[in-house]
Amino acid sequence: MKSRLLAVLSTLVLAVGGTLVLAPPAQAAASSNAIVKTNGTRAGEAWFNRSNGTHANKAWFDLYDAKCDAHSVYVEYQINNNGTVEKENEGGCGSTKGFNLQTGYFAIVYRVCVNDTFGNHPCSAWVSDHN
Repeated sequence: MKSRLLAVLSTLVLAVGGTLVLAPPAQAAASSNAIVKTNGTRAGEAWFNRSNGTHANKAWFDLYDAKCDAHSVYVEYQINNNGTVEKENEGGCGSTKGFNLQTGYFAIVYRVCVNDTFGNHPCSAWVSDHN
């Protein structure tokens, strides 16, 4: 059975160009994430990524708008207990936007929210991490 499955998969790979490329999603490198839900389904997600030599060697967020609801999503965060900063993804349903932060060691708390035009801004729980 396993050999038959492998034969079918190899035939399929050859039929679509001979090369199988598996690319991990951007969030695979994230050290933590936050998810906000509206009406019981995921509306947005923020992935915090520690600096790793990419992104000008800065930590960064990937902010994903998961719901086709005409509402943007934003990440709200504080670094080292300083003032709150908001960064928004206005790209619409299915879009991801990245935001570079800073280098060096720091503590961060963040959450992801939906920018609901009715004044109700549902948010995830706060998540703590560090760079």
